[in-house]
Amino acid sequence: MSIPMFIPLLMQMLGYRLVLFNNIGLDENNLAPWYAWTIALIVTLLYVLYTFKKIPFVYKMQKEVSLFKILGLVSIIGGLIEELVFRQWLMDLFAYKGYGIIIQVLISAILFSLIHIVWVIFSRDIKFLLGAFISTFLLGTLLGIVYLIGNRNVGPCIISHALINIIIEPWLLLAAISKDWKTKIS
Repeated sequence: MSIPMFIPLLMQMLGYRLVLFNNIGLDENNLAPWYAWTIALIVTLLYVLYTFKKIPFVYKMQKEVSLFKILGLVSIIGGLIEELVFRQWLMDLFAYKGYGIIIQVLISAILFSLIHIVWVIFSRDIKFLLGAFISTFLLGTLLGIVYLIGNRNVGPCIISHALINIIIEPWLLLAAISKDWKTKIS
């Protein structure tokens, strides 16, 4: 799923200047305030711990060293593009159109969570649908708040999302495919 998201990044790297990559906030002249970075790291930690608790298989697999873990690195691209789209582009679009910050955050979070319930396609477990929607809705909401707290600087959101993807993404996919949601932690 990350491969199509790599295309805009590749275009940027090849010299095509895409509006999508303007002001991503990772340069020294445009860093988000320290408290936005702190909140982003807290969101990351809480979401990872929540995932470990709800899907023990993901926690159990943290100790495994394999080529499959490299997929977590590929998923960084997905986190980067998703944050640029759902936080920066979408929230700024709604701000430009005059919508308040609550609507900006809610629409961004709802669309973010709808995209992420694709895991249900792999698992075919309808019971997982609601949990996946709620958890990604909460993550999208928190990242939207971080984006606003950071003065609409998407850098902390990108780093948070990238860390989450590195830690849990490949194992979520494997859990969905294998339907191994509840393996006990040993």
